[in-house]
Amino acid sequence: MSARDETDVDQTEPDQVEPEEVRERDEPGDAGTSDATTVPRSRVRQTHRWARLAMAVALAAAVVAAGYATWGAHRVQQVEEVRDEALAAARTRVPVLLSYQQSRLDDDLALAIEQTTGPFRDDYGTLLRDAVAPTAEERQISTRAEVASAGLVSATRERVLDLVFLHQTPTTGGQETPTSANRFEV
Repeated sequence: MSARDETDVDQTEPDQVEPEEVRERDEPGDAGTSDATTVPRSRVRQTHRWARLAMAVALAAAVVAAGYATWGAHRVQQVEEVRDEALAAARTRVPVLLSYQQSRLDDDLALAIEQTTGPFRDDYGTLLRDAVAPTAEERQISTRAEVASAGLVSATRERVLDLVFLHQTPTTGGQETPTSANRFEV
C-alpha cells in the first residue's frame, strides 16, 4: 500500500461548505484587522426578516392611509356638489313657488306645486288652493318674487338647508304695492 492510500483525504472544497458564522467588520476597509466581530448567520437572517416585516407593515399602513384620505376627499366633494346643486335649485325654484300672475293663476300655482315634494307638497297645495287662489282672484293680486341673496346654513350628503332672502312685489288691481323683504329656509 502506498502512503497515499493509508491517509484519509478530505475532498470537500471550501466553496461547498456554508459557514455557521459571518464576520462583520466595524468599518468598511478594515480587512484583516483583529477587532472584527463574529455574528451567527441565524441572527443575520432574523434581522433581515424583521426588516422586511417592518417595511411590509409600513407599506400597508401607507396604503391604508392613502385610501382613507381618498375616501374622505371623495365624501367632501360629494357634499360640496350636493350643496352647490341645492343652492342653485333654491335660487331658481323659490321665486317660482312664490310668484304668480292673477291672469294665469291656475297655471302658475300648478307650476309652484310641481316644485315641491313630500309632505310639504300636500300642505302647500292645500294653502294655494284654499287661501291664495280665492284671495288672488277676489282682489286681483299678482306677486313677483326675486332672490336677493342665498346662502348655505348646513349640508350633508342627505340634506341641505339654505337660507334665501327674497324681495316680493305684490300688485293689487293693477297697482304695485311696496316691495317686502323676506327670508326663508329651504
